[in-house]
Amino acid sequence: MSLQEATLIPDISHPCWRNLASGKLTLETQFLGLQMILKRQQRRLSAGSGDAALQEAAEQLHGFFVKYEAVLANEIKSL
Repeated sequence: MSLQEATLIPDISHPCWRNLASGKLTLETQFLGLQMILKRQQRRLSAGSGDAALQEAAEQLHGFFVKYEAVLANEIKSL
């Protein structure tokens, strides 16, 4: 079993990451760290950033979920 199979986190290529970063997908969470990174990414992208910035934001969110997978179980299920 590979590491990706062992986790429920969607792959980095899944559209949910770009949608989450842009604000098209909303996610209810009590985890302050996630609330902060989501708002920071959405504010940064609302300034009219390009596709490269959106991809970078999506990658950062994915990395955050990988790092804090244990405490974001409910949020991961919502993706």
